[in-house]
Amino acid sequence: MAKIKQQKNIFVKPEDLKLWAMELSAACGSPIIDKKPNTPKIDALIEKFVADYNHNMSVMVEEANKLAEEE
Repeated sequence: MAKIKQQKNIFVKPEDLKLWAMELSAACGSPIIDKKPNTPKIDALIEKFVADYNHNMSVMVEEANKLAEEE
């Protein structure tokens, strides 16, 4: 699952987030077609979401702090 962590930030474009969500949906399995969840992939995808979200938030906080200092 290291490949998932090396992908670009999922929040760069809406399409990237949608692809991530589709991967998560597929990894969750389906009772309709009797597909079991892929727990390691789900874990990797959730870790990717958290890492990318935290990165974006830290960038936004830095920008907000810079703007506040300029005022």
